[in-house]
Amino acid sequence: MLDPKTIRNVAIIAHDGAGKTALTEALLRHEAPTRASKDGSTSHLDVDPEETKRNFTVATHITFAEHEGVLVNLLDAPGFSDFLSDADRSMAVCEGGLLLVSAVSGVKHQTEAHWDMATERSLPLLACVNKLDKERASFLRALDDIEKTLKAKPVALQLPVGLAESFGGVVDLVKMRAHFYAPKGNGKFGGYVEEEIPEQLMAEAKRLRTRLVEAVAETDDLMLEKYLDGAEPTEAQLIEGIAQGVLGRRFLPVLACAARPGIGVDDVAAAIVRYLPPPTVRREIKGKDHKGNEVARPAMRDAPATLLAFRNTVDHFVGRLTACRIFSGAVKPGSVLTNARTGNSETLQHVYRIDGNHTTEVAEAGAGDIVGLMKLKDVRVGDTLCQTDSPSIKLDLIQPPKRVIAYALKIDREHEEKVGVALHRLLEEDPSLEMVRDPETNETLLKGMGQVHIEVAVEKLKRKFEVDVHLELPHPAYHETITGKAKAQGKYKRQSGGRGQYGDCHIELEPLPRGSGVEFEDGIVGGVIPRNFIPSVEHGIRDAAKQGPLGGFPLVDFRARLVDGSFHTVDSSDMAFRIAGSMALKNALASAKPVLLEPMMRLEVVVPDEMLGEVIADLTSRRGKIFGMEPTSKGTLIHAQAPHAELRMYAPELRSLTKGLGYFTMEMMGYEEVPSHESQKVLQLRAAELGKEEIKPNQPGKGRA
Repeated sequence: MLDPKTIRNVAIIAHDGAGKTALTEALLRHEAPTRASKDGSTSHLDVDPEETKRNFTVATHITFAEHEGVLVNLLDAPGFSDFLSDADRSMAVCEGGLLLVSAVSGVKHQTEAHWDMATERSLPLLACVNKLDKERASFLRALDDIEKTLKAKPVALQLPVGLAESFGGVVDLVKMRAHFYAPKGNGKFGGYVEEEIPEQLMAEAKRLRTRLVEAVAETDDLMLEKYLDGAEPTEAQLIEGIAQGVLGRRFLPVLACAARPGIGVDDVAAAIVRYLPPPTVRREIKGKDHKGNEVARPAMRDAPATLLAFRNTVDHFVGRLTACRIFSGAVKPGSVLTNARTGNSETLQHVYRIDGNHTTEVAEAGAGDIVGLMKLKDVRVGDTLCQTDSPSIKLDLIQPPKRVIAYALKIDREHEEKVGVALHRLLEEDPSLEMVRDPETNETLLKGMGQVHIEVAVEKLKRKFEVDVHLELPHPAYHETITGKAKAQGKYKRQSGGRGQYGDCHIELEPLPRGSGVEFEDGIVGGVIPRNFIPSVEHGIRDAAKQGPLGGFPLVDFRARLVDGSFHTVDSSDMAFRIAGSMALKNALASAKPVLLEPMMRLEVVVPDEMLGEVIADLTSRRGKIFGMEPTSKGTLIHAQAPHAELRMYAPELRSLTKGLGYFTMEMMGYEEVPSHESQKVLQLRAAELGKEEIKPNQPGKGRA
């Protein structure tokens, strides 16, 4: 079992296209060539067809390498905006992160999103400017972009030797030596030869080193005092100072590399080991017991075992592999753990180290390590597994995502059961998805983080589980209501030999404020309707309200008052009065001025300032209302509302409008009346869906003042 001091858990994060997977594969080629892709591609980790098709990572890939006797668990996290919740889960189980920035495109919106997530978790970070071998690459421009956009304090640890085609190595600003890389510089991929710093780079190297030394000295009062007196820190003090600066997020050390040819890869591996903290920085872990009280547990090997499940992978042949971070204690085959969520026990058959879609069995693993556990019975992402003979503790490191988009699933009736099983397994693998049944529209909705996220999920369903579903835009959950008062009678009388049926009631309708639902009031006096039949009248009214007169949508926000009626001593029954109540409501609606209501969504949209006008104009065109705006570090936050019908495709359209920089959250806020011209469109579509040639006479606006 490894000493936690010899482990580094690192989330590799960046916007899509910055080269995260390429760098992860390059680190493998450098440290473990037998397990890496032979051609330098990303095929070892990006194995799913959905990733190959789109050329970016859609789920965290886990692998490991060893450098200078230290095990480095690498979590290659997604960069595309639809999959950022997966990246956040990866950061939850790591003590450090490596933030990549493209030397060509610089900091993008996804880079900012990763930076913000890391900041919220106080995650120590190194940065690395990648793709310095590409045309238009600039290391100094990337540093400036990091400082201005992320509001960080970048401090270069290296200076590139050359750029684009001439990029051949880096200047180590700690040792003040140049590392010239070659395909087999020291006998392996990503190796280098150490030489003197080229003369033409010496002035820039000294300038950047001075900035580095000053940044380190400012983290320690004694060191700063000596530095101001003219005594520079030693190499060992500088390395220790950088590590402390990273741990306290005092500044952001920046490396330089080109992952594909392997230039700078050895230095990246060395920086991870030297500057990112080991698991031992966690003195304890905090969670809650079954009563909700906060408890703490030492993050040590001799403490009770506590594991957090953060990734599930489902395979037809192998089964489900659950990636877990061990925060305390140790596990081995035969260990029995209790799921804090379910209270059920799980017996571990095997413990694995994860390498992409491959696994290697290990005899034992302890605090600080990341392992794979196979075929657990019921473990979801975010579950805490605890040693059975110790009190359970639930870690709260992974929060439910805020899903912003939903699509209706069209499923063939004969395949419903198979699709249901496949969807359940897909949701086990990707907790950012959610499947719900809309009771009003009777649609099965698949909710996710964006359009691409949903599309990838459907492709996985077809590939992994051989089920085919089709996506449709969900129907807005329209309601109907009344705007005027009305009176009507409902009289049900049937006589066909023997006992007949008789029920008679008079009701008064009046509109209620939004959100009131359906209210029934008993106004009967003098016993004109026996007390035992009055609930039947109410049931009949509520039954009829399930389908309004305009488009068959639920009728809401009205009060029905039962004021009069009559009965027959022999023929009256509960059923007769139930039918009479239904008839009375339908008769009253003809003169109650019914209208259509639509669901309104509360929006918070964050956009760059230079795109604010276009986004506001777009929201206005969607019948949106702007409530207010406020500045943020990422642009302007717009508070608005808009109809759900106008927002069903807002996620991809906002991304297109803002070049991927804008994002939003929305939630239901209530119902409002649909404008008459829009109402006609909705009801025409509704009539077509129901197979009707035209809308019934009770149309919106008909008879309204």
